[in-house]
Amino acid sequence: MSGTEGRGGPRRAILYSRVSTGGQAKKGHSVAQQLEALRAYAAEEGYEVVEEITDPGQSGASLDRPGMDRVRDLVAAGGITAVLAQDRDRFSREPAYTYLLRREFELHGCKLRALNTSNKTGHRVG
Repeated sequence: MSGTEGRGGPRRAILYSRVSTGGQAKKGHSVAQQLEALRAYAAEEGYEVVEEITDPGQSGASLDRPGMDRVRDLVAAGGITAVLAQDRDRFSREPAYTYLLRREFELHGCKLRALNTSNKTGHRVG
């Protein structure tokens, strides 16, 4: 059995990155830096990366973002195990929106995972 197989088959992930301002990019949160960390984590954990989705210049204060719309569509279509982001606030700045995303994705067997959680292990957000 390969490292990407589990009880339910391959572990398939979407990599999601977002920056709202140029200042965030200068502080080490550029889309490229986020994706680099996400790729490394996905490879280490045995995820098959289905798609890399970005939302450059998009505020996390709303869920109305082109990239997040794409993520939600892919998750709803099924077969995605996890949506990975570098930090919790990449999903949303609003805890209530992150909670809604987590619940929505769980209905499709998908989890939100943030690499830079308080314990630095990439455990599920929420």
